[in-house]
Amino acid sequence: MAITARDRIRAKLKEGDTTVRVLLAHPMHTGRGKDENGKLIPAQFIQDIRCWRNGNEVMAIKCGTATARNPYFSFQLAGGAVGDKIMIRWVDNLGAKGVTETELR
Repeated sequence: MAITARDRIRAKLKEGDTTVRVLLAHPMHTGRGKDENGKLIPAQFIQDIRCWRNGNEVMAIKCGTATARNPYFSFQLAGGAVGDKIMIRWVDNLGAKGVTETELR
């Protein structure tokens, strides 16, 4: 899996704080599932998600195999201004990466 345009992000300013919502396109295999031939599907899961606002890292999330396929995250950041650049980067246990970004509205 490479960087994907299927990840989606939205950021809005509400009552002086930034609300970020992000949907990541990833299969999130636990390593316990089987394919149609009965073979185990190797583990592949997002293990690190980081958020930057205007180039400054503001948050990090650690995930594991219990995270659902195509995970959705919503979180708030203190402060913010219209036009701030919000970027999310994720890395999975096999080294695949994804990046998505938006401007605060």
